[in-house]
Amino acid sequence: MSRNFIPCLGLVLGAAMIAGTPAQATGTITAAAVPQLAAAMSGTLADRIEELWATSKELADTDIDARMDGSRVILEGQVANASQRQTAERLAKRVKGVTEVDNQITLRVAGASPEGTKGSVLAGDVKDSAKVTADKSEDALEKTGHAVEHAAEATKDAVVAGAHKTKDVVVAAPVKIDETWITSKIASKINADDALEDVDVDVKVKKNVVTISGDVPSAALRDRVLRIARETEGVASVIDNMVVRAGSQP
Repeated sequence: MSRNFIPCLGLVLGAAMIAGTPAQATGTITAAAVPQLAAAMSGTLADRIEELWATSKELADTDIDARMDGSRVILEGQVANASQRQTAERLAKRVKGVTEVDNQITLRVAGASPEGTKGSVLAGDVKDSAKVTADKSEDALEKTGHAVEHAAEATKDAVVAGAHKTKDVVVAAPVKIDETWITSKIASKINADDALEDVDVDVKVKKNVVTISGDVPSAALRDRVLRIARETEGVASVIDNMVVRAGSQP
């Protein structure tokens, strides 16, 4: 940063001499000296800004410069934080004659070289970067929520499917075939057969051997009862103690 202060009067006289038209006793200068005078005054404003910066402890280690474009000052260089950037702009606006400040000072990223602007960002860029990061975090959170929701639905479906399978297994499980089951099965078949409506028999089972006793109207119905007993699951053999009623058809 330039810190040389050039007195305004010296600049005016220098500009007049460059133009080859020394100032008259009245203090006026020729038109040819106006451009040089304007440039000298612009340089003076920039120097005043930099002199003011030099008095600020906050800007002691900064690498910034001021250059004039008419009465508009352009601030350039790099600083460590946004506070230094704002301080440089605020001090520049305090210099009389400055009508506009174009703050192009960038923020230096930690570890980046102060030379050039590579690795540095404007304060606005920092804000935009933070917004992008926040948006990405929000998207990630939304995706996580959807994943949890899908996982919950999948778990629910698995539980329901498991319950159905368990139910099917229970229904399909083999029934224990014992004497009670065989007795009940034969009696149910006989009672369900309309042709055996007049049959009055007693069914007993011991060690899977079925003994049937009682009266039957005919030999055909007796054979029908015996067939039902023999076809029942779990029956090893059938003992026929049935009696055909007297006077009945064979």
